[in-house]
Amino acid sequence: MEVKLYPKEKNDKYGYIDELGNLIIDYKFDFADEFENDMALVEIDGLCGFINRDGKVIINPKYDDINYFNEGVAVVEIHHKFGYIDESGNEIIKLKYEEAKGFTQGLGSVKLLGKYGYINKKGEVVIPFSYDDASQFEEELALVRKGEKFGFINCSGEVIVDFIYDFGSSFSDGLAVVAIDDKFFFIDKNGKKVFDKEFEFANGFNEGLAAVSYNNFYGFIDKTGEFAIENKYIWCDNFISQYAAIFDGDKYGFINKSGEIVIPCNYENVFDFNEGLFSVQLNDKWGFVDERNQVIIPFEYDEVENFYDGVAKVIKDESEMYLNKKGNII
Repeated sequence: MEVKLYPKEKNDKYGYIDELGNLIIDYKFDFADEFENDMALVEIDGLCGFINRDGKVIINPKYDDINYFNEGVAVVEIHHKFGYIDESGNEIIKLKYEEAKGFTQGLGSVKLLGKYGYINKKGEVVIPFSYDDASQFEEELALVRKGEKFGFINCSGEVIVDFIYDFGSSFSDGLAVVAIDDKFFFIDKNGKKVFDKEFEFANGFNEGLAAVSYNNFYGFIDKTGEFAIENKYIWCDNFISQYAAIFDGDKYGFINKSGEIVIPCNYENVFDFNEGLFSVQLNDKWGFVDERNQVIIPFEYDEVENFYDGVAKVIKDESEMYLNKKGNII
């Protein structure tokens, strides 16, 4: 069984502990991130690289910044120039770009001489540098901007949805949020408006529902444009893991997909629900409650993150630490 490792700071140096608190990788890094796909970003003398689970350097720390790998390549930066490396650390695309984004669908969005285009993993230009901004491809289309207007292109660079929008977001569940002036609405991949209703604001669809503001109140619509949950909140976020955060104008809580209040609006702020627990803030401190709103971990932390595999990172009095679901420090 794979041992889970967590970065921990001691005397201004970072190492890694296991879920029992045993030191596995010594305190020798200036910064250390959590492991992702068996590698973790570390910093030595202000430069970034990657180590494996044995603590062995697999990508030498020589970059000012480095992203995690996507489609087998990672964005790296030296002296404000960006390029790409492979998982062996080879610089497969020269660091010459003003900006670079991760590869999706075999293409990377890069900026050169003030304009964005797309290259393949050989560094060949596939879509010319003609955009003022260019997002990653999502669901086979990319949101791009020319001047102040947004549109969508495919992987061949063909314009699929014209540049007529003042706002745009990437496609999700087959639909994208766009806006003309201050009216938000949804389009399909042909650029067709999918229902007549317009909104003051709209999130993209997630789990079949989208949070929208209509007549100055937030609620949730389904893909027909009808309200599945009445617009009666001052604000709400999209559903994640069956619950959505809501705001009643004073405090925050959570509802389920039936619109029933699961966690009352008693909290100054809320973060998320994960692994059976909600992270919520009360009296300027964070803690965790369960689905019955019972306090599981007391309100004594300045910052908290989600639980993953039974462990959550928290900050108390400027010190990072990890908790299990019993609230014990590991």
